[in-house]
Amino acid sequence: MKTLIDTRIYALLSHNESNLLELTQAYKEFVEIMTEMIANCNDRDEILRILHYGRIEFDVLSHPMFNQYADNVLRTTFIYKVMYILDCEINIVSNSMKYASEHDYSPPLSCLDGELLWIGTQQELLELAVAIHKSGVIMLGDRKARFIEIVRALADIFHITINNVYVKKTKLLDRCTAVTPFLDKLKKAYEQVVERHLQ
Repeated sequence: MKTLIDTRIYALLSHNESNLLELTQAYKEFVEIMTEMIANCNDRDEILRILHYGRIEFDVLSHPMFNQYADNVLRTTFIYKVMYILDCEINIVSNSMKYASEHDYSPPLSCLDGELLWIGTQQELLELAVAIHKSGVIMLGDRKARFIEIVRALADIFHITINNVYVKKTKLLDRCTAVTPFLDKLKKAYEQVVERHLQ
């Protein structure tokens, strides 16, 4: 089984590293390794095993019985940073599993006349959801809606199913061509409406 303890950050934290630059670079490498692993593995159960195993091993580094370096505040801070990001990814993968199925699109067997349907791509919808989430304009109760909640709402409104939401989001953000092709398209369409209105 692949593990996340075969990483530079684990080795540094195991040996009481106190160099901020070294730890910061190693933490960044850890996040990149973890993200790539999740994006490239189709077995959600295996990913969760790896993440949980890593979470336990980093937690051990912080335990008083095993932590002879408890006075190193910088080391302790990075241990908790790693555990927090692992907790986040565990929640992300667990949530994405709930919405996985065999097809990217799972439209209902029958659609009532007048129902809204999404005819764009899943990437376009996710691009929209990312922007909406980051802008913080949608609330759920007394807090801002989470990304997955916004995706679920859009999927429900437009009668589609999106699998592996966070894996697809990662791939969306990793693309190196046009950064926001769908949002650019929407902006251009809006500007055309304004131009016609002002003529």
